[in-house]
Amino acid sequence: MAASVAAAQSPGYIIQQNQQPVQLIRAEAPAASAAAANVAPTPSPVTKTADSKPRLHLGLMLPVDAPQLGEAAQIVKAGFDAAAQQDSSVQVSFVPLANESEAVGSYRQLLKSGANVIVGPLTREGAASVAAQASVPTLVLNSLSKPPVNDKVWSLSLAVESEARQIARIMRDDGRKTPLILFNGEALSSRLRSAFAEGWNTPRASAPLMLDVSHPDAEQLASLLARTDSVFLALDAKDAETARALLPAELPAYATSLINTLQTAPALNGVRFVDIPWFLMPNHPDAANLARPAEPLTRATERLYALGIDAFRLGKALGLARNPATIRLGGITGELKLGKDWNVQRELPLGIYGNQQ
Repeated sequence: MAASVAAAQSPGYIIQQNQQPVQLIRAEAPAASAAAANVAPTPSPVTKTADSKPRLHLGLMLPVDAPQLGEAAQIVKAGFDAAAQQDSSVQVSFVPLANESEAVGSYRQLLKSGANVIVGPLTREGAASVAAQASVPTLVLNSLSKPPVNDKVWSLSLAVESEARQIARIMRDDGRKTPLILFNGEALSSRLRSAFAEGWNTPRASAPLMLDVSHPDAEQLASLLARTDSVFLALDAKDAETARALLPAELPAYATSLINTLQTAPALNGVRFVDIPWFLMPNHPDAANLARPAEPLTRATERLYALGIDAFRLGKALGLARNPATIRLGGITGELKLGKDWNVQRELPLGIYGNQQ
């Protein structure tokens, strides 16, 4: 399946929220732990300059030695390294984590090594522990459940909920008035349903219709279809394909990047969805000169590779900016913007499933 870009929205799943291990198609075994639990290893330099001392020193810490997260972290690091290798003006030190309980100690080690911007860690727990005591600009790679205690912390994540909120805005811009949300009993589907409803909710908007398709009722579906003008598939690729087959072909349907896998699904042809520019705009100037993964990856794992690239580029921008709120970055995981909110906002291009590029 190849998706075409229908529109790039103007500016304006990380690891399934770290609950499932991520697999490479041809995965290498993770390296042995660099240090015992609760002992922070000495940061190792990754990038050096041949002549003068770099103006910026990025510290990176990821759980590459963790049993469940190691493969995912290795992919993020591979993307980070690909971006770092193209920029000799930045020094990078890396600390491998065997467990993100080591994050606070490793953060302090990176500070001692001279890092003036720190990127990582990868889990929500690790991100929260680092955010509680950040003393230099810090970019954590997962969602934060509450505001950090200071203004030096930002969160960059691939949380699919932000895509559902963007889809709600796109559907409003497309003139949809009465969307129908199709969902099931899965936790991820529930989060997508809630995020879409949050993004749709405006003073003038009527509440979206909803239908649980775990056990679809034909009569109920027919009644809702008579009242709706569009559908949001709050489902993964397999369930979205099954649900879409129940709908009239002419009914406008929308979804998140979850439907954009390497598998072909004819039932999804014509569905509008958002995904990262790395996939939908491969010839974009910001992506054209970047190395693609050496190993074949799934769509989900390659998103982590792209996350690593943008983590480096955004970390550098944080280190050089006098006012981070002004940062605008045409990233390969989306148009990135830092504002008053500690969450890095990502705006994604819109594609149409099944159209050839």
